[in-house]
Amino acid sequence: MSERISERFDPDAPIFGHFELTHEVTGEFLNREMFLIKNISMGGFSLLSNYPPFIGNDYPINVVYEGQRHSFSIRIIHSRVFRFLGRPEGIFRVGLVYACGCQIHFQNDAQKSLVLRIIQNECGIPVAAGPPPAGEEMAVAV
Repeated sequence: MSERISERFDPDAPIFGHFELTHEVTGEFLNREMFLIKNISMGGFSLLSNYPPFIGNDYPINVVYEGQRHSFSIRIIHSRVFRFLGRPEGIFRVGLVYACGCQIHFQNDAQKSLVLRIIQNECGIPVAAGPPPAGEEMAVAV
């Protein structure tokens, strides 16, 4: 019998809804364009960035958490203009800021554990509990 190298993540019940972060968690696309995670769920992230990724495309990203870079692969589900900035603000440059919803392509249990840790440590009460009402997007809406 072999022992696992990393802890297995099997939730007792499905985790519905998305969680708004109460502390800033940032990351970057591989082209070095920064993003801020606005909401998180066990299925995806909602990102704010000056970078406009293409809907339907897959992107490798790095999430910076606990002083380390954590690699993920995501698919962009939706992208829209969030606002225009007339002056730099935090990680954002002057210009358009995009809100992007993405689905995570989990590659290992460590990635699932990290998402759960971020939810437990950095988030408030879930924005929506249970399945979304008819006609609304699930999990990654900003």
